[in-house]
Amino acid sequence: MKQRVLSIVAIVAVAMTALVSCGPKDDEVDLSIYESQTANTSHQVYNYAPDAPVSAFYSVKVAGDDCYVYPVNTDHDKPQLVSFGTNGLVRVEITPLKVSPTSVVVRPLAKNYPHKIEDGRIILYLTEGDHATIEVNGDEDVPIFLFANPLEINKPDKNDPNVEYYEAGKIYDKQPTFTIASGKTLYIEGGAIVKGALDVKGMNNITLAGYGIIDDFYVKHENQSLWSFKVWECNNVKVDGLTVCNMYGWSCAFLEVNDLDINNFKVIAPYNEYNSVGVDNGGIDLLGCQRAKCINSFAYAHDDGILVKSHKWGYRAHAKDNLFENCISWTVGGGNSFEVGYELNEGVEDITFRNIYALHSGTRGNAYRRGAVTIHNATAGVVQNIHYENVYIEDPKEYGIYVSLLRSEYGIGDGVEWGPGVIKNVTFKNVYFYKEPPRGHQINGLNNGDSKVQNLVFENLNICGKKITQPDEKFFIQLADVKFK
Repeated sequence: MKQRVLSIVAIVAVAMTALVSCGPKDDEVDLSIYESQTANTSHQVYNYAPDAPVSAFYSVKVAGDDCYVYPVNTDHDKPQLVSFGTNGLVRVEITPLKVSPTSVVVRPLAKNYPHKIEDGRIILYLTEGDHATIEVNGDEDVPIFLFANPLEINKPDKNDPNVEYYEAGKIYDKQPTFTIASGKTLYIEGGAIVKGALDVKGMNNITLAGYGIIDDFYVKHENQSLWSFKVWECNNVKVDGLTVCNMYGWSCAFLEVNDLDINNFKVIAPYNEYNSVGVDNGGIDLLGCQRAKCINSFAYAHDDGILVKSHKWGYRAHAKDNLFENCISWTVGGGNSFEVGYELNEGVEDITFRNIYALHSGTRGNAYRRGAVTIHNATAGVVQNIHYENVYIEDPKEYGIYVSLLRSEYGIGDGVEWGPGVIKNVTFKNVYFYKEPPRGHQINGLNNGDSKVQNLVFENLNICGKKITQPDEKFFIQLADVKFK
């Protein structure tokens, strides 16, 4: 099996060169070299129910086979998604049904996916594990998300009493909520759709897996006490392959979970009709989790995309030893793409973000503190040993990097009196901006004695092809110890 392999250095060189040169047009790219690499690839398209909702915006073929396109059902924006399986490089053809494609952006840009426009179609090549977003003719409101899963070959036995199995080709009504017991596996096969919200409390040794869809659009939450995917006070939890859509609230929350393993998890959280401005609809939220990793995952959210907290409402625990690797975040309307904060009254330490991609970091149009990569400590917790490495920021619509001690108007935890917190030992290594953030960057302590941001280091910070070795007028730094290398 041949696969497209590019080193980080090569990817960055190609992508950053594209920032300053026009390059070939979308209809001029030669894809023949990639086509020759698909001969030994196996692929799978999933079987959905005949009455599953059908996309009005795109049709898709994978290796020549029709592939189902799932519309995310909301009246305000309509991202579409496609999931399929592959074990190598595969050709994908996308046909827009409402417009003629004249331009296309395939993100993450740093992945440098080979693509072109040909005869009204967008042709591109993806391989196992790729999560690509497609914007046609500059339209960010109706993107299509392509999720290339590994082949679905190691399915659990559906007759095993310890397995809750949801079969392909069916739609299951589990409203308002469904759950799973300790020691059990919940498996949603590629092609299965489950209507409802998953709510798991106090369980241990559980697996939540499969390439199917959990869709909470059908559960109309009159308040936000229900979340689409809520795992709380659990131990030894594995999440692998699932796609979760259409939630209202925090969306996917892992609260006080220890030994958490998330892989290839996809969350699409659109406009929140229960919020006056459509937000408060986040992506992948970890609160008070220890020994947690989230890898190869994707979040599209109308609030924070991927985040860490330590105390909010009645949930409170030290957040420690969290890893986020090869993750993609797109935020719309509000929130931060990759966030530590705001509610951090308990300690937060040893958090690593590596090989992360902030596609769009949204805004409602008003000035606020939203950024692509952020730490907002609004409480008395000690935030320390936070490490970012290989960070790709494509379209910051407000701030780029925002690190701050502050007193926020947000609730900071039940029964908590506000006190100044601590941020120290933060490193940013190999950070690449594809666009100047319009509001620049903020790194702020608090004007009350020793409440400074301590020991923050930038090593190889690159903005639009230029390495930054000292702060310019785009950096707003006060009460902070910051170094550039």
